[in-house]
Amino acid sequence: MTALLLTLFSYSVSYSAYAIDVADITDDELRATYLTSVIRYVTWPQENQRQRLVIGIMDADSVYQTLRATPLQPIRQLNLEVRTVQRLTQITDVDILYVGTRSLPQLSAIAPLARNNNILVVTEGASGREEVMINLVSSRQSRFAFQVNNDRIIEAGMTPSNDLLMLRGLELEMAVAFRRKQQELQQVLAHLNELELELDANEQRQVQLNERISMLEAAIDERDAVLSAQAGSLEDKQMVMDSQQNTLNRLLRELDEQRMRLFSREEQLAIILQSLQASQNTLESLQHELQIKEQQLQEKQQESDILADRIALNRNTLSNQQQVLREQRQAIAEQVALLESREQTINRQRDILMYVGIGLLAALFFALLSILLYYNKRKTATQLMRTLDELHDAQDKLVESEKMAALGNLVAGVAHEVNTPLGVALTATTMLNDRREILLGAINSGQLTKEQLDSFLSKAAESLQLTERNLARVARLISNFKQVAVDQMVTERREINLHNYLEEVMSTLSIELRRVGIDYQIESEQNISMLTTPGAMAQIITNLTTNAIRHAFDGKEGTITIRAKKIAGDNVQIEFADNGMGMDEATIAKVFEPFFTTKRNAGGTGLGMSIVYNLVRQKLHGDISVRSKVGVGTAFALTMPRITRQIANT
Repeated sequence: MTALLLTLFSYSVSYSAYAIDVADITDDELRATYLTSVIRYVTWPQENQRQRLVIGIMDADSVYQTLRATPLQPIRQLNLEVRTVQRLTQITDVDILYVGTRSLPQLSAIAPLARNNNILVVTEGASGREEVMINLVSSRQSRFAFQVNNDRIIEAGMTPSNDLLMLRGLELEMAVAFRRKQQELQQVLAHLNELELELDANEQRQVQLNERISMLEAAIDERDAVLSAQAGSLEDKQMVMDSQQNTLNRLLRELDEQRMRLFSREEQLAIILQSLQASQNTLESLQHELQIKEQQLQEKQQESDILADRIALNRNTLSNQQQVLREQRQAIAEQVALLESREQTINRQRDILMYVGIGLLAALFFALLSILLYYNKRKTATQLMRTLDELHDAQDKLVESEKMAALGNLVAGVAHEVNTPLGVALTATTMLNDRREILLGAINSGQLTKEQLDSFLSKAAESLQLTERNLARVARLISNFKQVAVDQMVTERREINLHNYLEEVMSTLSIELRRVGIDYQIESEQNISMLTTPGAMAQIITNLTTNAIRHAFDGKEGTITIRAKKIAGDNVQIEFADNGMGMDEATIAKVFEPFFTTKRNAGGTGLGMSIVYNLVRQKLHGDISVRSKVGVGTAFALTMPRITRQIANT
C-alpha cells in the first residue's frame, strides 16, 4: 500500500509542469477529447431550456470507455452524458453522434435523421463530403486533421462558431492533460476513501481492544476478590497473577502495534493530501491557461467578424456591378433578336411559297397511299380474325383432350384398385364354397362332427366379413370415381365440403401414387363449404398431382401435402406442396406457358400447368402462384372465392 501511494504522488508531480509527451497520447484520447471540446464551438437550438447534452458512440467501444473513464465537466451549464448507439432508432435520443469506421456504410441513412433532429455527426475516414458535418482524417504529421462542413451543420439547426476550425494542436493536448489529471484525481479520491474506511475499521478495532482490556481488568478484579476470599497458598496466587500479568502485557503490546499502524496510516494520509493539493494546484493552473486560450479565441473571432463584414461589403459592390453589366448585355441581346426576327420573317415568307407547291404534290401522293394501305389492312385483319378463331378451337380441343387423358388415368387407376378387393372377395367366396362341399360330403356320409361344423361356421364368418369389407371398398371407390368423373364432364356449380371433396379426388389418384411410392396428406379445416364448379377443381388437383409425379419426383419416393383454409374476403386458399427436386428460376418463369415442358422427349405436352392456370383464373375466378427451391420442393398457392359467381354461357 505504501509503494502504491508513492507511485501516485510521483506521477502527479511529473505532470505539474504540463510536460506532456505527444507520443504518449493515444488516438482514443484525442477522439474523446475532440468530442467534448467541439461542444464549446457549436450552439444547439433552445439551449436555455436544456439541462444536458447526450454524446452517442456508434461502433467505437474504446472511445466510449475512454469517455466513461473520467467525469465530464458541464459546458455552458449543460451536463454531458455518454451512451452507446447500436441501432438507427437510438440516434434521435442523442445530440452528438460519433460514427465509427464500421458504421460508415449507414451514413446515408444517418444523415437525414441528424438534419431533422438537431444532431451533430462526427465521422472518421468518410470518403464523400456531401453528407458529412465533421470528419476526422488520419495524418502522419498531426495524427488527426478534420474537415468541417458548416452548411450541413446549419441545415441540422445548429450554429457553428468561426473558431471551430481553430480547435487543434496544443489545445487538444492540454485538454487531454486536463482529462488525465481528472482521472488521477478520481483515483486519489477513491484511494483516500479506502484509507478512510480502513482508518474507521482500525478505530473500531481499537475500541474493541479497549473494551476487551476493560473486561479483562474486571475479570482480574473479580479473581482477586475470589482469591482473597479463598484460602490458598501464596505460590498459587502468584502463579495466577503472573499468568494474568502476561496476558495483560500481550494485550498492551497488541494495542501499541495498532497505534503504530494508525500513526503510519495517518502519515500516508498526509502524503496523499499533499499530492491531492498539488493536483488541485495543477488543475487550477490548467484552467487559467484554458481561460487565456478562450480569450485569445474570442479576439480571433472578433477579427474574423470584421473580416466577414468587409467581404460582405465587397460582395455587395461586385453584385451591383454585375447587375449593370447584365442590363447592358440584355439591351444588346434585344437589338440583335429584333434584327434576327426581321430577317427570319423575310426568309419565312419566301419559303412559304415554295412549301405550298410541295405540299399539294405530297397531299396527292399520301391520299393514294392511304387508299392502298386501307385495303391491305382490311385484308390482313380478316386473315388474323380467321387465325384467332382457329387458335381458340385448337385450344378447346387440347383442353378437352387433356381432360379425357386425365379421366383415362382415373379409369385405369380405379380399375386396378377395384381388381384387388374383387380378387380378395372372389378368393374368399371360392374358399367358402370349397369348405361347403367338404361339409356336404361329411353330412351325406354321416360322419359330421361338432368340431367340423364349428370350424366351418368360423371360417365362413371370416370369409363373409372379408368379402363384405372388400366389396364395401369397391363400392366406395366406384362412388368416388363416379362423382369425380361426373364432375369433370359436367360444368354446373354445386356446393361441396372442400375437405371431403379433396379426399374423394385424392382417393381416385391414390393407386397411381402408391405405384410410384408417393404418399399424400390433406391438412384442411373440416367446415369449409364452397359453391363452385367441382369438375374444374378435380381437374386442377389431378393435373397438379400428375405434374408432381412426372417432374417433381421423377421415379423417387416423396410426399404431397395439400393444405386448405379460409382467408380474408370470403376466399379460400389451397396450397399444393411437394418435397421433390424443385425448380430453378428459369423454369418458374415459364411454368404456366403453353407447350413449355422439361420432359418433351419423354412424352410431355406442356399443357397441364397451362390448363391449371386457365381453370383457376377464368373458370374459378381466382389466382395461382408458385414458389420453389431446387432440392427442397415446390408449392402452388391457389386463391379463389368461396362462392364462385355464375357466368352465362356464350
